[in-house]
Amino acid sequence: MAKGRTVEAIDREIAECKEELTNVKGRETEVYTRIVGYYRAVKNWNKGKKSEFKQRVCFEPDFAETAKKETETASPAPAAAGAPASFIYFTKKTCPNCPAVKEYVEKLEIKHAGYVVDTAEGLEKAREYNVFAVPTVIFFGADGKELYRAYSVKEIKAKLEAPVAQAV
Repeated sequence: MAKGRTVEAIDREIAECKEELTNVKGRETEVYTRIVGYYRAVKNWNKGKKSEFKQRVCFEPDFAETAKKETETASPAPAAAGAPASFIYFTKKTCPNCPAVKEYVEKLEIKHAGYVVDTAEGLEKAREYNVFAVPTVIFFGADGKELYRAYSVKEIKAKLEAPVAQAV
């Protein structure tokens, strides 16, 4: 306990904070979302579209099932010259392309680490490596320097199958 503070004083502070929380006032939040191909404030929608918006359901897809359709079972062996020694990848829970990339890179026999940018650790790593989009896979050489980045299974395959890895 801090010097000079009593339990009663702390209890009074807690009670004051709770009282302040009950009187919190704010202002209306304006919500924008897509309607027929463009973004518009929900408050300006017609009655039917507002009703549709209220019925929308957010969901997280089953990533294992989603990834199966785009991923091949065999992964290529990287070329010896300029081949990456390791990689890191970044995904997001609601990203539609992330499951396929994650499943594909997890099968590669290269040292790797994966980060989900929805977490504090993942977001911090993404900032550290200047990652602005998901999925992103960053390949590193034996010296630890970045060789290249890829953003889809197709790009990863092209980079790994290239005779000489291209530098960033």
